[in-house]
Amino acid sequence: MDSAGHLPLSHDGQPPGPADGRAHPQGRTDAGGPDEPPRLVIRGESSEENNPEQGGERYEFRTRGTRPHLVAIPIPKSDGNPYAAITDYLNVSFPFTVSDENIRDLRLSLTSYLGTALGGLRERNKGLHGYKRSFAFDEGGALFACGGQAGTGYLSLPGEACATIPSWRDAVYFFRDVLQARITRWDGAVDDYHGTHTVDDAVAWYLSGGFNAGGNKPSCSQAGNWIEPDGRGRTFYIGRRENGKYMRVYEKGKQLNFSSSPWVRFELELHNTDREIPFEVLLEPGKYVAGAYPCMAWVQEEASRIRTIQKTAEIGYHHLSHYLSVAYGRHLNVMLEIEGSPEKVIEKLRRDGLPARLHLPIVPDSEGWPE
Repeated sequence: MDSAGHLPLSHDGQPPGPADGRAHPQGRTDAGGPDEPPRLVIRGESSEENNPEQGGERYEFRTRGTRPHLVAIPIPKSDGNPYAAITDYLNVSFPFTVSDENIRDLRLSLTSYLGTALGGLRERNKGLHGYKRSFAFDEGGALFACGGQAGTGYLSLPGEACATIPSWRDAVYFFRDVLQARITRWDGAVDDYHGTHTVDDAVAWYLSGGFNAGGNKPSCSQAGNWIEPDGRGRTFYIGRRENGKYMRVYEKGKQLNFSSSPWVRFELELHNTDREIPFEVLLEPGKYVAGAYPCMAWVQEEASRIRTIQKTAEIGYHHLSHYLSVAYGRHLNVMLEIEGSPEKVIEKLRRDGLPARLHLPIVPDSEGWPE
């Protein structure tokens, strides 16, 4: 992005993409833009080793104005599986000068680097998080906002939008090097479909210090029926969102109304509150979830976003089929008598499209990882 806030364009007037032959820089790992303050590292205050007592983070002093400021930087588990988790939420902010031309260029660049699955961009006629203007994409729940907030733009990609990313390497290049963005929120998720690690295990780990950070035990809270579990699902929360590091452990299958499902999800949520989130979390999410807390070292099995969506669809299908039978099963008997055949009943009942619950994103075969 140039000094006027314009995105670079290729020779044909389009924003340059991976097909332009530009190499992906390998050396840069910082998450800040050009206005990021220079680092001031105090000798002995920073360590690359994943020390369990630090809760999966190292600390550095950075200058903010004339004052040093302590910043936490997540540490990956060095021997972890980089693909043992998926990115399930991503927010970035970046320098942006508001104009219709720049908004158009941003949309073209998004298509070039992130693919076409998000669809078009339409203005919402209201602000978002302090920005004066906001826009919604056609698919995936993705949002863009601009205007105010120290001359920055904001892009939010929830889980459905993240699922459509064809290449996380290209996405990192776009966010970090083209937009000069920084990550303001990142969620990494691990799905335990068989419930090998449960919410009760998470409570036990918490009580034994498995979620401790820097020797301190984070706060915790619960949702759902823990006294007499009723099949609607329980959630255990570790930490506080406003402190920038937050873990949710919940019974995902039961949340989707499949009361006998053992499926448990672990979600790590990081914010840039006194924290610098490296772009490597997008390339090696499994290492960062496994390294976030001592008790998460078990995260090793390669994650599959396709499998997660298939599991969600399977549970949704059985749930809708069950309630269709409960609500209208007897009426179908009447329709069969009147219409004379199952084919005529189906013809009378069918509607175009899919139920909202089964309208799930189409995931690239590569799931965004290198081939």
